[in-house]
Amino acid sequence: MNPEACTAVGWLFDKHLKESTLFACGVTLESIKSHKILWLEVTLTQLDVYKTPVETGRRKMKSVKNGVFAALAAAFLTVLVGLTPGSALAEGGPLPADQDMAMGDPKAPVTVIEYASMTCPHCAKFHNAYLPEIKKKYIDTGKVRLVFREFPLDRAAYQASILARCSGADRFFPYIKILFTQQSNWARAKDQKTALAKLGQMGGVSISTFDGCLADKKLGDGILKTRKDGTDNHKIESTPSFIIDGKTYAGSLDLAAFSKVVDPLLK
Repeated sequence: MNPEACTAVGWLFDKHLKESTLFACGVTLESIKSHKILWLEVTLTQLDVYKTPVETGRRKMKSVKNGVFAALAAAFLTVLVGLTPGSALAEGGPLPADQDMAMGDPKAPVTVIEYASMTCPHCAKFHNAYLPEIKKKYIDTGKVRLVFREFPLDRAAYQASILARCSGADRFFPYIKILFTQQSNWARAKDQKTALAKLGQMGGVSISTFDGCLADKKLGDGILKTRKDGTDNHKIESTPSFIIDGKTYAGSLDLAAFSKVVDPLLK
């Protein structure tokens, strides 16, 4: 495998690339069949719709046919790398809206509850710019458990929340990450539902499955109830907002601001 040609490992759930490209990056038919989906290793720059195809050793990478799918595929390559090959998608249906989704040790001394809207740019900034450092320092070390709760501010955010729940437990946070990473693309699309459906397809959620989740009244009502409970119980008025030690902190918290609140609780 050419390390310069095949540097970013990830999942691609739509067969847009030629088989010659797959084999050039060390993919075999056996591995494709065993994983039931395409195991792909390519450089992100080669999937960039604004760049021309480049040479990968003696083989030339074929450009992705659809520019929108190219951008989304590039993002998926960096996000879904931790998924287990062939892991099932919500076999028992979507995640119940009242099931808290959390990162970190359930026995962590500090629990932080985040209320976020998937179309909120400040929420995206927290997840894209600040959370990686916070996760490394506090969540991965067992000091903090972060609970994510939906607080949709508009229809698109509501539909995106349903998509994440529809994906199943293993893919929930990868979907949250990709939705925030690609927020400027799907949230500004003329047809946001179609953009979300395409994003869902690339992660293994079929259009029919997504439509079924959107029609699931219990799931939809539950997400709206989570928002109402946030307002009633914690006086949430904007996103992101964080509940730490019973107090509500509005606005995106960078590492310094997060540490200022959390560190005294760890002593």
